[in-house]
Amino acid sequence: MTRIGIVGMWQETNTYSSHSTTLEDFAAFELLEGSAIVDHHSDTESVIGGFLAGTGHEVVPVFSAGAWPSGPASADIARHLLDRLSESLGSAGPLAGVLVNLHGAMVTEGHPDFEADTLSVIRQQVGDVPIVGVLDFHANPSVLLTELAGVLIAYDTYPHIDMFDRGREAAVLVSRLIDGEPLRTRIGKHPLLTTPLAQATGSQPMAGLFAEARLVAAKLGIDRVCITGGFPYSDVDRAGVSVLLTAREELEGECQTLIASLLSLIDEVGDQFAISRPGPTEAVALALDGLASPVVLVDIADNIGGGSAGDGTEILAQLVKQGATGALVVIADVEIATAAHAAGVGGTISGYLGGKTDRLHGAPVPITAEIIRLSDGRYTSRGSWGAGLVVNQGLTAWLSLDGIDVVVTELPRPPFHVEQVTHLGIDPATASIIVAKGAVAWRAAYGDIAGSVVEVDAAGVCPVDLSRLPRTTTPVRYP
Repeated sequence: MTRIGIVGMWQETNTYSSHSTTLEDFAAFELLEGSAIVDHHSDTESVIGGFLAGTGHEVVPVFSAGAWPSGPASADIARHLLDRLSESLGSAGPLAGVLVNLHGAMVTEGHPDFEADTLSVIRQQVGDVPIVGVLDFHANPSVLLTELAGVLIAYDTYPHIDMFDRGREAAVLVSRLIDGEPLRTRIGKHPLLTTPLAQATGSQPMAGLFAEARLVAAKLGIDRVCITGGFPYSDVDRAGVSVLLTAREELEGECQTLIASLLSLIDEVGDQFAISRPGPTEAVALALDGLASPVVLVDIADNIGGGSAGDGTEILAQLVKQGATGALVVIADVEIATAAHAAGVGGTISGYLGGKTDRLHGAPVPITAEIIRLSDGRYTSRGSWGAGLVVNQGLTAWLSLDGIDVVVTELPRPPFHVEQVTHLGIDPATASIIVAKGAVAWRAAYGDIAGSVVEVDAAGVCPVDLSRLPRTTTPVRYP
């Protein structure tokens, strides 16, 4: 059977975050070689799970590294990851093709286009064989990345519920390439930077862009069209909205025509991506003014899935100040989580909660709270985002603070899974208010139970107002 290598290199890097991603962060999420990759991803809804399910060839698991969104890793860690990838590929034997799980917005110290550097290492080891990569919807792919890969596709959904499907699709594509079909991906890039809050694929203007792209692509005979909303919290010139078209070599003219048309359409609808949202004082007042419960207060700027610290306090402070009861808040604070475990269930803990990573996420909130329940913070996702994924949020404590349920985690983890709180015995459907530190993907956990939604622009490194970021690069338009 034909031997197909499987590689992963994944992180959504927020270059404005003050938290440098460590090797321990990769080990906590995914840092695997060989058969351990298969053990980790079999029967899951991950991209690599799709690779495994979709290929009819012999699978050769090589190397896979990933970390939750955060700040850039050091140059030493970057070199360590690339060296391990190179060594693993060197030991894998001859490969007829490679499937690669990427993000598309990974940045490290000294490597502003880390995915391209990853594919360069793969090319050096495997030569001119088909490589098919899968990108996140928030990817910032470069022209070089498409040239190195040959074929790139991206998630079609935000919230991301099609990761497995894209992995399986990539496995089919690599087989087509191995069989000699002359497929290649072309790229178009628009410098428009948009907040993830405006990028939901089921809403306008993104839904309209996809509809137009697919309609024209079908008429032109183009096999696959992908649009990535981009990741604006990355200070690199490849940021922005991207168009990826995969078609046979002879359809070069048709591809360029559609790319030009879609870039022009983005010009026309660009203003529709511009939005504003209330601050925490107004948002909490709205939540307390008779809205259907649970009211989900979406803490956009402290979007953990976008690399924020997860210890933003401005909404919590207003809940306390305005006398909210029955609210549910998840916040990351290693000091409070550790102290709660030391004190034990039924005890009382006093101290300062949150706002400790930097001065960008609000001030620490003074608390005296009862400890209701403790856990090691491990749970398995059963929902639409990464079903089967085992998540470790570190030492976790359920505290009762002035009638507010506060779940304190040792490690920041995005609100993609309802199990983040239900594993403690909390039923979020009974809450009056739920604070979700995300942008759109929180709907995978709480969308079905939300009575009302108020999106909040509080303090953090993922603001709705992108002009608040100290950007140093200018995104490029291509072609």
